[in-house]
Amino acid sequence: MHLTQQNAETMDRLVAQGELFLKTCHVEYEKDPASRHAEFLRGNLAGWRSTLHTLYGDCAEEIVDRVLIKTCLAIQIGRAHV
Repeated sequence: MHLTQQNAETMDRLVAQGELFLKTCHVEYEKDPASRHAEFLRGNLAGWRSTLHTLYGDCAEEIVDRVLIKTCLAIQIGRAHV
């Protein structure tokens, strides 16, 4: 499946959701990397990415790449690699 065949509005919402998860993870990690809230947010990000892979297979990384480009942030946060 190629993402260009998908609804552009849906793809934009998935990217926006990923941006929110990634930015929030980074903010919370900066406050306290060992906090439960930071761990919870890393879990949300991991779940988002896992769901993308379930739905879109290898094409999911196109969505992830859009998030990385828009945020200029890494997905690897602290000791956890999401």
